[in-house]
Amino acid sequence: MAKAKKQEKLNDKVKTKNIKKVDIDKYTSEESKEVKRFIIILLSIIVLVLAVYGITRLINKDKDNNDDRTVTAGSIDYDKVSVGTLFNRADNEYYVIVYDGEAPNAIYYSALMNKYMDKEKSNKVYFCDLSNELNKKYYVGEDKDSNQKATTSSELAFKDLTLIKIKNGKIVKYLETLDTIKTELGI
Repeated sequence: MAKAKKQEKLNDKVKTKNIKKVDIDKYTSEESKEVKRFIIILLSIIVLVLAVYGITRLINKDKDNNDDRTVTAGSIDYDKVSVGTLFNRADNEYYVIVYDGEAPNAIYYSALMNKYMDKEKSNKVYFCDLSNELNKKYYVGEDKDSNQKATTSSELAFKDLTLIKIKNGKIVKYLETLDTIKTELGI
């Protein structure tokens, strides 16, 4: 009989626990159930986004430390021209110095032209770099002849160093040696 009483007490405890669960479910409305589901889904999404963010930070951490990018402001150099735009400058009379910008004497040629431009009555000077991809096809080297009589940009051919004086869109002077260029510029 003692066993039967213990069994009844255990059954009573199980029944009261089941009743409490049923009673709680009985008093919750559908709206509150939907709110609970929404909160669970929202928290799941937040956890997922944070996990993806954390993984991404870990992966990119090494890249961020090794990436030393420096940003420089872009600028347009209006003194440089390509062979194709040599004849259509806004000035009526100007010089164009044509040389290989990667040649050992390139700095000297540039300094020479800057010295000329410092003069009081100097014409505008434009620089044309033969090492530029747009201008390479016009470079013939020292072995071939240049075209001093060219009237259009497609007819032009240059040796290592050339100074061209253009007046009203036409070539007036075409100089190819350093001495004649210095004499022309009065340097």
